[in-house]
Amino acid sequence: MRKWWIAGVFAVLSMAGCGKSEPEPEEPPMKVEDTVVGDLVGTQDKVRDRTNAAVDVHRAALEEQIGESEDSKPEE
Repeated sequence: MRKWWIAGVFAVLSMAGCGKSEPEPEEPPMKVEDTVVGDLVGTQDKVRDRTNAAVDVHRAALEEQIGESEDSKPEE
C-alpha cells in the first residue's frame, strides 16, 4: 500500500512540474551606441558627414563653373 501511495505522489508531482509557467519578459536590445562598438559607429557617422559635406562643396563649385560657362558668350 505504501508503494502505491509513493508512486501516486510521485506521479502527481511529476505532472505538476509539467505545467506551463509565465514567460519572463524579454529585455529590449541595447542601443548600438551603448555597446562595445558604439565608438566605431559614431566614427563612421562622423566620417560620412564630413564626406557628404566635401561632396556638397565640390558639387556647388562644379555647378557654379557650369553656370558661368553656360552664361558666357562663345568666342568667335
